[in-house]
Amino acid sequence: MTMSDDRGNAAGYLGWFFFGTALGAAAALLLTPKTGQEARELLTQGSGDVAKKAQEFATEAQGRAGEWLDKSRELFEEQTQRLLNAFEAGKDAMREEIRKGSTPPRA
Repeated sequence: MTMSDDRGNAAGYLGWFFFGTALGAAAALLLTPKTGQEARELLTQGSGDVAKKAQEFATEAQGRAGEWLDKSRELFEEQTQRLLNAFEAGKDAMREEIRKGSTPPRA
């Protein structure tokens, strides 16, 4: 699974979370006998819960994004170092061949 897959899944989960929350709130309002005041209080409480859950999700997503960024930097640095090492090894091998007296191949 790639990081882009994880991001896509996280966005999908968030969308389904909000859809389920809205559906549950609507069902609760339609299926329970409440006065107008009670229904408003229930809606206010429910919206506060949704906001809290959304904030928790956002905080978690931000933490994961930071982890992904750190891991990406680490992988980039490792690959860059490997490339530099290979380049230096090639230069050293060419210098050694020149030192031995052979000429470098011409392209």
